[in-house]
Amino acid sequence: MFQRQIRIVVSLLAILVFLQAAPAWAHGDKVIPQVVDGAQSDGLRYITKFDLTNVSYSVNQPLTKVTLLFFKNDGTPWTISTKDQGTTSAVPVTISATQSVRIETTGTGTISSGYAILRNLESTTYLPDDNTVTVTVYYEVLQGNNVVDTVSVPVGQPTVSCTFPVEIDTTQPPGLLTGFAIVNLIGAANTVEIDLYSSDSTQFGQRLTLMVSSSSMTVGFLDGSQFFNLPANTKFKGSAFVTSAAPVTVLPLLLTPTATGPQYATLVPAYLDALRTNTLMYLEQGYALDADLPVVDYFHSESTSIDAYDEGPWDVLFHMISQTARQLLPQNGAMVSTLGVYNGQSMIDQFDAITLGDLLNKTYTINPIDFSDNSPNLAQDGFAFAIKTNLGRYAKVRVRYVISWTGGDDLVLEIYVYK
Repeated sequence: MFQRQIRIVVSLLAILVFLQAAPAWAHGDKVIPQVVDGAQSDGLRYITKFDLTNVSYSVNQPLTKVTLLFFKNDGTPWTISTKDQGTTSAVPVTISATQSVRIETTGTGTISSGYAILRNLESTTYLPDDNTVTVTVYYEVLQGNNVVDTVSVPVGQPTVSCTFPVEIDTTQPPGLLTGFAIVNLIGAANTVEIDLYSSDSTQFGQRLTLMVSSSSMTVGFLDGSQFFNLPANTKFKGSAFVTSAAPVTVLPLLLTPTATGPQYATLVPAYLDALRTNTLMYLEQGYALDADLPVVDYFHSESTSIDAYDEGPWDVLFHMISQTARQLLPQNGAMVSTLGVYNGQSMIDQFDAITLGDLLNKTYTINPIDFSDNSPNLAQDGFAFAIKTNLGRYAKVRVRYVISWTGGDDLVLEIYVYK
């Protein structure tokens, strides 16, 4: 049990805890939910490495207002030794266009853990990816100077509904275990429920209800006595479904025994509250649609002086030919196929019944779809078409309304993208 507790402290999970002492979030903050640094008594050392990349579209646009901030679990600043930036709790960074900058801890001192925030205070521009910094993070476990394990750290995401795979095998020591941390992201008590389902979809054991106090973190292994309290000789493979009354952050971790010692892998939950694939969208004449996301960029139209579609994977442009003539023009290798008119009178109708299999069987072309004043496609609400996006996805689209004004006609679209 003591070894299990050590594993939890060291490898599980210095996830972001939103205490009152924690800093206020900026618009572009990215949270790294686990940073580990220092040495254990058995000689193992931990070093966390951050790779920051300027992905701005403008080739001459440096980033000068980016800072990597380190925090302890309670939200107070964490002074940490870094390889090139000294001992500090805040590392300001200047990154030239397309440049990558490495920041890494030294792994000296007693083992400790916390979290980090990558803060970007650059202003926004009309280019959607200008002044943008990305970050990838992993920590290394070293024996002396030899790396014995490398663990990727995903950026955290708030959720109220998610699932992650679970595997437990305690029939032979040291055992295969799934650990987790649940962080309450609100300043009040929160109820979290966890259900385990085996690989044959049957529910395994009773539902676990956790009362997580204000801005606190619950951490452990699922088979632990304070959680599902599974028998000593348990072999289970399936999934955990997590639901909460208010937002939490969930970070699962798999502990796998090997001949050289335990290996750790952080897992990324499937965020069930982020799986919605349908949307209602306004497509103004002269603007383009990216059906993969889906999104319409309100800065860029075909009338702008710059190449409006160079920096984004647009699929179709609602191209204006004249005051009375317009067309939906495929872009960047995307293709379209007309489906017909679907005037549904209920929430579930023939358009909703169109399946991915139906779309796969259609014939697609780069030829534009006519939406001129004399076209039946514009005259009838309910006209539907399919898009094979330039990323290879399929979307079905229906015109719900046509909005006519003095400058032309705009479309209100129902979009369902298969992803």
